Amino acid sequence: MRKLRLGGYRGLGFLLGALITVIALVNCGSGSSTSSTSTTSTVNTYLSDPPTCSGGYQHIYVTVTKVTANISADASSSDSGWQTLVDLSSAPKQVDLMALNPSDTPGFCGTLFQLGTEALPPGKYQQIRLYLLSNTPASGAATPGSNLCQNSTGWNCVESQSGAFSELQLPSEVQTGIKIPSSQITSGGLTVSAGESVDFNIDIDGCSSIVPEGNGQYRLMPVLHAAELSLNGSSTISGKVVEGAGSPNPGMGVPNATVLLELPNVNVSTTPATDQVVLGGVTNSDGTFAFCPVPAVPTGDAGYDVVVAGTTTQTVTALTTTTYYNPSVVFGVPVGGGTGSIPLFPETTKAGTATGATIAGQIQTSDGSAAAFAGDVLLSPLMSVTNGSTTVSVTVPVLMDASTPAGSVSDSQPPVYTTLATPTSSCASASEDCVAYSITVPASAAAVGAYSSSSGNTVASPSSTDSATYTINGLANGSDSLSTCTSPTGGSASSDAVNVTPGSSVDQTTDKTLILTLSGCS
Repeated sequence: MRKLRLGGYRGLGFLLGALITVIALVNCGSGSSTSSTSTTSTVNTYLSDPPTCSGGYQHIYVTVTKVTANISADASSSDSGWQTLVDLSSAPKQVDLMALNPSDTPGFCGTLFQLGTEALPPGKYQQIRLYLLSNTPASGAATPGSNLCQNSTGWNCVESQSGAFSELQLPSEVQTGIKIPSSQITSGGLTVSAGESVDFNIDIDGCSSIVPEGNGQYRLMPVLHAAELSLNGSSTISGKVVEGAGSPNPGMGVPNATVLLELPNVNVSTTPATDQVVLGGVTNSDGTFAFCPVPAVPTGDAGYDVVVAGTTTQTVTALTTTTYYNPSVVFGVPVGGGTGSIPLFPETTKAGTATGATIAGQIQTSDGSAAAFAGDVLLSPLMSVTNGSTTVSVTVPVLMDASTPAGSVSDSQPPVYTTLATPTSSCASASEDCVAYSITVPASAAAVGAYSSSSGNTVASPSSTDSATYTINGLANGSDSLSTCTSPTGGSASSDAVNVTPGSSVDQTTDKTLILTLSGCS
């Protein structure tokens, strides 16, 4: 399989990384539309895995049984109105996310595997559900003819680089469909018109959606996003991350830097507007990166905001020095555009060194009753940046631990925190679970520029060594399903603004604004 090597994604807190990503591929002008008098649309449903990691697993096997869609964002699995996009209940398909065969789309940059074709009434579908075969199917349930998972590891599993197979534990909601809500769909839903032919892609980001549990077991924790994409024309955004002026090696490529493609989140009303991460990955050894396929930019948006952060390490005469950089942001990169060389400028302190900054805090979750509730929370450090008259709150990547090899399983995970099964004395009350978090982030203001068709970008060295201001956002994953916490709305909570400088550390013992409380999780 041809894969563009992007490495693991470390900064996704929206998830970051993700992620089951759902992308609606709208076939524009391909000549494959049905008659304009048709009252239905033809929907071709595909499965793909973005090339966002390479070192964590040899294989990731999942077995798909069904995909459904509903116009209602609030419909339960038992409500009416569900339309079938794919029905494989009599012949489930087991696929390897690390080795998908793009035979359905020869010459296309993505790895797309066609699951099926169905007719769909016109409308705006605000909820999608993906069904996977249980690792212990009921008696009489249909299964694939052969099982690629070995050693009694069920029908969904991972194979490590050492060749060991482990069962991929599924969320309980697979029996009612893994929910993809409208809040995680660009433009708030998939819109299809009568007589239209639509290509719809379920993009499972295997590396970001699998959580190693430290005991040789792995758990699927889907991180969901959705967008529209055309199969016609170029669907790539590429570039190179380099050391900027003042670095040890100006112009040299920065390996393992995290690159995020972000768009304004139409489902969240904030001032300033908040970007959501659509795709994320890590640069190659020479600093280059390439994303493909990239979802089309919604009407009204100039392009993607590309956010980059990273570190470099240099060893001279047995002395190893790590250089930390300001984050860099390129506004308005169009699909099919190249960013050119994006510079990262080194942070400095009075001593001439830099160590980034550490932000620590506490996460609390509750089911709203007297019982504590254990759930997962994904974190995103948000920073407000300004380009001309536009101010946007972007997700800044969490800095990779220098001791973690790029592409390893642990490197491929976003900052995911699991609340405790038993409340600790530090929790606000006995009805809440809590867990401490600690993340390392760039400690200086971002270097900002815009896309340029001639040079790729206009990012220049910051005029000052300003400190950085963050808010920490937490997204709860209660009952194995995102967005099931009711307070704050949608299971998302943010801290107050936190100011950091290079080498600084802010923690919960001195700044209680870093306690994120999520309740009503069920």
